[in-house]
Amino acid sequence: MNTTIHTEKASTKDAKKRRAMPGRLIFLCWLVYAVSYIAKLSYSANIREIGDAFMRSDADCGLVSTMFFFAYGIGQIVNGILCKKYNIKYVILGALAVSGAMNIAVGLTSNFDIIKYLWLVNGAALSFLWTSLIRLLSETIDKANISRAIVIMGTTVASGTLVVYGISSLIAAVASYRIVFYIAAASVFAVAVAWLIAYEPFVRPLYRERSEELTLDDKDLRIASSFDKTLLPLLSVLALFAVANNFVKDGLTTWTPDILGAIYDTPSWLSILLTLLLPMLAIFGIFVAVSLRKLLRNFVAICTVLYSLSLLLIGIVILTIARDVMPVTITSFALVSCLMAGINNVITSMVPLYLKDRASSGMLAGILNGFCYLGSTVSAYSLGAIADNSSWSSVLWVIGGVCAAMVIIGIVVVTVTLAKNKGKSSFGTGKDA
Repeated sequence: MNTTIHTEKASTKDAKKRRAMPGRLIFLCWLVYAVSYIAKLSYSANIREIGDAFMRSDADCGLVSTMFFFAYGIGQIVNGILCKKYNIKYVILGALAVSGAMNIAVGLTSNFDIIKYLWLVNGAALSFLWTSLIRLLSETIDKANISRAIVIMGTTVASGTLVVYGISSLIAAVASYRIVFYIAAASVFAVAVAWLIAYEPFVRPLYRERSEELTLDDKDLRIASSFDKTLLPLLSVLALFAVANNFVKDGLTTWTPDILGAIYDTPSWLSILLTLLLPMLAIFGIFVAVSLRKLLRNFVAICTVLYSLSLLLIGIVILTIARDVMPVTITSFALVSCLMAGINNVITSMVPLYLKDRASSGMLAGILNGFCYLGSTVSAYSLGAIADNSSWSSVLWVIGGVCAAMVIIGIVVVTVTLAKNKGKSSFGTGKDA
């Protein structure tokens, strides 16, 4: 009798431990990517302070971010294709270490001209992370935990951005911006150590468990061994959406402090603090996207709805910006950031993880995220140059125009697809996932 009770308790304990394992790994992946955003945005969060310190133009300062985004975007595509061959444990450890070193170097340098090259290396190093993390999750997380992984990983960008802009706001008020780079370096070094220690105990049991599950003839558990070419039309549309998404998202994240400073004459620390509203509300964009998927079950349609709402909000800013109503501008920018986060979640998380039985999740994540950062590359320099040669109002018109173009493309694609399938679209739907 006692033996039976002991066996049942041990079995219950083992079952609880198995249920907890996916959550532990998801948290570890979340921690790595969230902290990487501190090391990624330490420059953007202080771009106004750095420009003033080195007496450089908006275009010069934007070029540094452009170099980062160029390396990061190209790296995403290359790593997406090659990540299936990587030893994830050491690739992520190395990427974090290099990024930390680049942040220290930027904090120490007194030569503005070399910052863009240091930030290029930083972008190349951090480009290893997302594809490897998504590949790891797709290979270890079962169907029941995929939705949880999508939501949690979707909050990494907002969480990291919130932390780095919060720190930068405090530092800008009392000390040198250089301290932010040292804090970013310390953060990624600490997480690199945590990753090294936790990887084996968190990951190996899940690989063993998944191997046992895959003996079942269950399509939902399987991972694609080749690329399904019927995905090409969907991926082509999503690639365009990805470029526009980061053009708008990172354009606002990078330049909102300058927009507020130029138009409303706010001090640097207050501009950065107000910009915190962007990542705070961006977290809710993940839940908006997940809710829309349940309603629309079509990736293109979800993105089109979110772009439409963003266009409306940018239009409100353009119409009211001359009336000196900063609360309207801040609120609109924050809501656009929320909507852009939703689109980004659809493109870089939902699509790779839900379509893992039709293509490698790491490859899909890398290619689509690479196109996202093509948009970042264009926005960082071009929006700064437009501001130098025209005005920040012109920048807003460009952002609004990009959103309008995506709305038109989305409506055309969804309409044509529905017509071809007599109202029953299988193009980028949740059913396909």
